[in-house]
This record gives sequence, C-alpha cells and structure tokens, in this order.
Amino acid sequence: MNKPLSLLFCLMLWAGSIAAEAETTQAKLPPLNPLAAALGQLGVSTCQGRVHQVANFLSGKSDSGAVLLLPPDRNHINDHLITASMEIFDGAHTFYSSMDFSPSVAAGCDATYETIIYWPNNCDSVAKTQFAEAKQAGKMRKQIPYLTYGDSLQIFLMPAGSGCVSIKKQAVWERL
Repeated sequence: MNKPLSLLFCLMLWAGSIAAEAETTQAKLPPLNPLAAALGQLGVSTCQGRVHQVANFLSGKSDSGAVLLLPPDRNHINDHLITASMEIFDGAHTFYSSMDFSPSVAAGCDATYETIIYWPNNCDSVAKTQFAEAKQAGKMRKQIPYLTYGDSLQIFLMPAGSGCVSIKKQAVWERL
C-alpha cells in the first residue's frame, strides 16, 4: 500500500471509531425531562441543560405540571430570562415551585428556584423538623424568620394561621 492510500485508510478507521464513540456517548445521555424538551422545541438552547438539571432536582420522577412565561421576542429567546412555575406532587405533599433561568454572558445559564409548601405545624416546629440542618439567620422584619444553608440557599418561614408556609429559595450560578 502506498503512503497516501494507507494514510487515507488510517484516517477512515480513526473517523469511524470517533463516529462510533460519539454514537455510544449520545446513546448514554438520558432523555431530557418534558420541561427541558418543550423549551428546546421553542428554541431555548443556552439554558436547556440548566432547566433539565433544576427541574429534575425539584420534581424527579414525581407527578408534576408546568406553566411557562416566555419573552415576547421569541426570535432571540436565548437572550432573555425564561421562567416556569410547577405544581409538584412528591407522594406526600403537593407544592408550588417557581424557576427562573437567565443566560449569562459566558454562554452559561444562571438559575433560581423557589419551592413553597404549607405545613400544618407552627414555624418553630417546621424549622426544627423539616430544616434541622439549616442555620437560624434572623427575621426579615417582624413576622418571617429565615434560615440559611450554605451560601446559596435561604428558607423563609411565614406563619399561616396555626400552620406555616416554607419558602425555600436557592440560586445556581454558572461557574466561570
């Protein structure tokens, strides 16, 4: 075999192995959750991975439904904030979650989410039982105490009759 022909044969083998490896890698990727897939069909690409990550974290395999609030400029959808609200049933509780996704200049995506749950117990009890690992951080003003957990998670406990509404808020920033 002459050199150009053998080089071409080696390149063809190498390209074939790369294509086979790419197919194997693609086959290993899990399918996008319904929210990330729907946003992808609307043209969202910059934040699609972050949507998949946050929605899976919040709802996992639970029964949920979502409503989207999209920017009016759909031609540049990747340049704007995307927001979604979800009703999630985890088998024990039904709760509301709000998620916001913002493309960042570094071609990544920052996100925040809130989950809101009503508890029949008072807020002191909820703090001790549901959020025992969080640190007491004070009160926003007079009625709503808040807890922190790490640098990006806050939990607000709002009295509601004899019960309590917890509002858990977390930010997920793109690491540069």
